[in-house]
Parts: sequence; structure tokens; C-alpha cells
Amino acid sequence: MLCEECRDELSSPIKIMPEQIQLHSKQPTMAGLIDIWGRPHRLDPRTLIGRQVDGQGLAILEPSVSRHHARLTFDNGAWTVRDLDSANGTFLDDALIASPVAVHEGSRLRFGHIAFYFVDNVTELPSPQLGRTMTATIDRLDRPAPKAVPAAFPLDQPDHDEEERTDVGLPVMSFKLHEPTGGGGGLIEVDGKQVQLTMTQFELMALMIKRMASELHQPEMVRGFVRSSELIADLSWDTREPSENHVKQLVRRVRRALLKSEIGDLIESRHRFGYRLRAIPRG
Repeated sequence: MLCEECRDELSSPIKIMPEQIQLHSKQPTMAGLIDIWGRPHRLDPRTLIGRQVDGQGLAILEPSVSRHHARLTFDNGAWTVRDLDSANGTFLDDALIASPVAVHEGSRLRFGHIAFYFVDNVTELPSPQLGRTMTATIDRLDRPAPKAVPAAFPLDQPDHDEEERTDVGLPVMSFKLHEPTGGGGGLIEVDGKQVQLTMTQFELMALMIKRMASELHQPEMVRGFVRSSELIADLSWDTREPSENHVKQLVRRVRRALLKSEIGDLIESRHRFGYRLRAIPRG
């Protein structure tokens, strides 16, 4: 199992099940992708990543992943990743890639909303320590995968980029903010689920919700980001000299509060962009 911080870095605003990630390998190498459950997926020398993988590749049955999203290639002793003109982009350590780039041990790769860690040799990993719930889930994965694709996944769309791009993107969610009175924390309701936050945590969420709602005209890849410097300047900190580390700790605590309330991780961090809400506020 991954540590809590590593799971946070791989978390997605879209809740998925292990069955939605399916590997079809023919000539597996030692390298692999590690998913949020700590499972290794060994890569072929040329591995297609996508929502519809016929034959060899890693299928991710999630709407933010394009039919043919990216390709990982091993050549001359090095791994590279190339985006295949996907709708929601391929990211290496939170940086959107525009051309083939080298992938190294510990790199974090994200396809749409679904992220993995890359490792050079999966055989050197310790055996996953599974609880009863996770063991039951993995046991189900040992059975043959059903051929029918759940109706929740829009896999029956025409094979046209224009059609595909209209069906993927940030989820639309309802947000209600109950602002604190007389100090203390605030309450945020997300699609009917509530989470109680401290004053600074509430301000962080309120700022990201407002920013995302006000930038609907911007391209989705850059919409709604708030820089750390802005958070340091505008939030109510309990320290005289807040720093980048304080921002990271704050974001980590809010993520945990959201996950504990079964809302999901709604905060995305991207290098040089900052932080944003991983959802579009309804209305």
C-alpha cells in the first residue's frame, strides 16, 4: 500500500474502482506503473494508454481518459511518454507535456484525472500489505473481466475527436458555503455531503470555488488556478510568516478532510500554476 501522502498525490476528483484499470500485456518488461492502490502494472516496450485499448496496452475506463491517450516506449535503454493528442492532456510531475519526454524512477504520470507512479523494476517492490476490504477487491480482479463495459463510461461515442472532447472534462458539482460567524471554522456542502473546516481551510476552498466559477471562459487546462503567493497573502494564517510549506500542509489537511467526508479529493496542484478546484461549480 502507498503511504497517505503518496496516495494524496495520486488521488482523483473522480472515484474509480480497481476494475476500471485493466492491463493487457504481451511482453512485460521490469518497468511498471503503480496505481493508487499500490498495484504494479508491468509495461510492454510499447504500451498504449487509453480508454479503449484493443489488445495490448493499459485500459483506463474513466471518461477523462481519451480513447488513445498516450504511449510509453522503451528504446535504447530509456523510457519516454508521448501524448496522443488527448482531450485532457498527459502530465509528468504536474507538468503538461507537449512532446515526447523522458520518464524516470519515481516520476508521476497523469492521464486525464488518473495518475500513477513509474518504477524501473517492479520486482524490487515489497509485497502489498492488504486489508480485508482491499483483499476482497483484489480477489475480484483475479476473475476474468466481463466483456460488457458499464454504461457509466461513454465508450460508445463516435470515433471523432470533436465528439470525444465534448464528453470529457472537469465534473460539475454543487457547492454551498456556510460562512462562519463569530470566528471558528466554516461548513461546506458538496453535492449534499458536508465537511467542517477551520477558518483558513474554509477560506482556501472558498477562494478556489470562486476562482473556478469566475474563469469559465478560460481553457480547462489552465482554468481556476490560485498561486501559492496569493494564498500566502490572502488567507488568515495562524503564523506570522506563512511559507510554501504552510500552504502544502494546509492543502494536505483539506484533502484529508474531504476524503474523510467521502467527498473525494477536489484539489489539484500543478507545478508553476498553483492549486485549483478539480470541479466546476454548478450555477
